[in-house]
Amino acid sequence: MSEQNNSFQSDMQTVVTGKVESLTRYEIDGDNKGGSIWVSKPNTGKNANNLGNELIKIKMPFEMFDQQRLKVEAGEIKFPCYMEILAEITMGGQNKAVLSALSIRYLADSLEQRIEPKGIQHLDTTTKPNNQPKA
Repeated sequence: MSEQNNSFQSDMQTVVTGKVESLTRYEIDGDNKGGSIWVSKPNTGKNANNLGNELIKIKMPFEMFDQQRLKVEAGEIKFPCYMEILAEITMGGQNKAVLSALSIRYLADSLEQRIEPKGIQHLDTTTKPNNQPKA
């Protein structure tokens, strides 16, 4: 039965869309290495011991850090920015859910850019319509 449960848990995925504050990575003795994606969200007020934004930590493969570093060096992205992260959900210590990134995709530098619908033409409000009555 536990094999079935592990199979079910390994199939659980979610998409996290939010403001990524930073990416970090670590390497200990060459064997143990990985990284983290730090996503912020507005404080819900549920935790009286937290001031400012709440942070969500998503585990990240070590190699993903270098992929994003190349994009930063090329000027394609800068942090903080809005990103979409496909993550696998597994059970960690104390029966808490652990998010592990499978992929990461840049969306925008700011919230205004992120929510701007693509492909919609906006009305130019600086000019008047051409429906003036003829003199």
